[in-house]
Amino acid sequence: MSDGEARFGDPKVLAVEMSKILDSQDHSDIKFLVGEERKIFFGHKCILSARCEVFRAMFAEQSTKHSAADPYVLSDIKPPIFRALLEFLYTNKCTITADTSIDVLGAAIEYGLEDMARICVGYIRDSLSVDNVCEAIQAALTYCQDDLARECLTLIDGDPDAVFRSRGFTEMSEEALIYILQSDKLMADEGEILKAVKEWATVNSVVSGESMGDLCKHAIEHVRFPLIDPDELSFIEKENNRKKYIPIHLISHAWKFHAIKEVDRNDIQIRPRAGTLPKESLRAIGLAANK
Repeated sequence: MSDGEARFGDPKVLAVEMSKILDSQDHSDIKFLVGEERKIFFGHKCILSARCEVFRAMFAEQSTKHSAADPYVLSDIKPPIFRALLEFLYTNKCTITADTSIDVLGAAIEYGLEDMARICVGYIRDSLSVDNVCEAIQAALTYCQDDLARECLTLIDGDPDAVFRSRGFTEMSEEALIYILQSDKLMADEGEILKAVKEWATVNSVVSGESMGDLCKHAIEHVRFPLIDPDELSFIEKENNRKKYIPIHLISHAWKFHAIKEVDRNDIQIRPRAGTLPKESLRAIGLAANK
């Protein structure tokens, strides 16, 4: 006898029907206290354990420690994020906003929900702008979303000046800043890139109390000082005598390049970016200014 052919009904109808028991006390056999405010959510173990391996393991591990009346305390997730998580598990969709998308992505990854993570990444990608790209690239790097990180970088490459002036720029980690500084496609001259790094270090120094030099000691290595005109480089060197956020070897390397004009094609420091302006001092690498 044939096993038959499985055919599926309308998934939207199922989602609507399942949403009726989302966070419903009816027939619920599990309760969660979520966030610092200990907001109560109701759930059904059979649904949550079938849809999420993390919940299945949680219930199995703690079955001997919890009575049916004991709630599970989840203090490290915010209630709106947990509700989005439950919504996905019950209905296979989730409601995302600009304010919650990154936190929902983090929750999806923490709970091993790849489809939910894809939904979040798609929302973030579709919403990218110069105003939110710094927060997006930080999330992409934190949660190992390589394709999203590359899309963020493409946007940054095309309009770095606007991104450098955005509120999110100084809130990025040094890791994210380095990821940007490694790009050859940044449409910015090196002096402007250095100013952005200096601003990032200045703001974070005020916030953390650490020195600028300590905060940007890795990122500053990715600024290509030989691409800076000697007059501007001289001013930077004098300023650095006071602020001391640029290691001496980087400035010395730049002066050496300007003095002997020798080109080492393996030296990333002298590789022009897309936005490097032609200068007479860069004639050795084919970027002399037109007279």
